[in-house]
Amino acid sequence: MIDFKNALSWLSLGPTVALAEELGVPLELLPYRTEVSVLSQVDGEETVSERHARVRAEYYGADLKRYAELQNIELIADNRGVDSTMSLLGLLWGNREGVGLHYAQTVFSRFWSGLMDLDDARSVRDALASSGTTAFDPGAMRAELDSLRTSLEAEGVFNAPMYLVEGQTFQGREHLPMIRWLLSGEQEPVPI
Repeated sequence: MIDFKNALSWLSLGPTVALAEELGVPLELLPYRTEVSVLSQVDGEETVSERHARVRAEYYGADLKRYAELQNIELIADNRGVDSTMSLLGLLWGNREGVGLHYAQTVFSRFWSGLMDLDDARSVRDALASSGTTAFDPGAMRAELDSLRTSLEAEGVFNAPMYLVEGQTFQGREHLPMIRWLLSGEQEPVPI
């Protein structure tokens, strides 16, 4: 599961695609809308919990920056308050047309470089066109997006990026070694 406004989804895409190609397994990118946490400003002295939240947020930001630099990924965009619904409808459309992966790479690159509005139908159409499909009817996909969310949540999905592999749910790219182990037939020692 991915959400275009979720930086971790963008950082997980390359390693996920590489693993799927290495193992020769199909990869289906499914849209899952997430919320972006925003820390409120603290006036005066911080409480222990406010300080803890701030430190965690600062570490998280430094971690994102570090991993983005290692993958030559730009993280310029401000994702606070962004509605990614239209771009996620575009992913469903792209999957239907067989260009979902290319579309996802295009949207992530454009949005995080500050070049795309995720809730703009014209921008989504442009990304789909550059991926090889010219038509896009977002209205036709809304019920499917809602239905998909309901079924994913029934399987334990609650955030992005997440992976559904052989009946198991994994949150985050840090589980790719375990996913590799599962998809390779559990032949080698468990990577934990």
